[in-house]
Amino acid sequence: MYVNALKEKIKKGGSVTGCMISAALPALVEISALAGFDFVFIDAEQGPLSEKDCEILVLAAEARGIVPLVRVPQNSPEIVLRYMDVGAMGVIMPGVRNREEAERVVRAVKYYPRGERGLTSARAADYGMGRPMTEYVAEANRETMVFAIIESREAIENIQEILSVADLDGVIMGAGDLSQDMGYPGQTGHPEVEAAFQKALDLGIGSGKAFGSVLRAGETPEKYLNRGVHILLTSAFSLLAKGAKEFVGKVKSV
Repeated sequence: MYVNALKEKIKKGGSVTGCMISAALPALVEISALAGFDFVFIDAEQGPLSEKDCEILVLAAEARGIVPLVRVPQNSPEIVLRYMDVGAMGVIMPGVRNREEAERVVRAVKYYPRGERGLTSARAADYGMGRPMTEYVAEANRETMVFAIIESREAIENIQEILSVADLDGVIMGAGDLSQDMGYPGQTGHPEVEAAFQKALDLGIGSGKAFGSVLRAGETPEKYLNRGVHILLTSAFSLLAKGAKEFVGKVKSV
């Protein structure tokens, strides 16, 4: 366990960047760190990553000094525990629809008295070989993070209650899935989808919680930063695709 630089930066009101990684390639984590990203968004929900893969990516993050957060596949204490115990500094929970579901993930990430996470001498606790477990528990509760992904009409309707949950650090908009749930698949710029996004953003800013979004192709950071978005996300594969297209295009234009 260590001081969570990402959490400190968000608390001070700074904007942060995250790179989404969905392949078991530690080099992508290292490159993200060397490029200056604040955290890696390890995606264990969509894609082939196993718990063991995530442990290796967490190790790479620790070696390079970048904060590892994991999007877990299911809002279950047993599932969350396994990803936290390998050393993740927090969880990004998909599909959160209401206050109850937000509280459930917080309880799974935090130890007593703030939660119900099972306590054992796992890797996250230095295998029980470091400081007393009482000190580790206090530090873990202080440094770990919890984010909820907002990606449904129900979540938008309940966004104020979700944002009120103690120890929830913030929300991340899943505009793609939201557009689909609203009946406009892929139309993230549809007026109704945009209105839902703005409603969540306004309430997010008012709550003092961090608010995040994915920066999509053709969009600029200013579009989000000027509106008060704190967390900007992109994916390693998107960056690779863009760079590859630009390179090939330049070669073929000669």
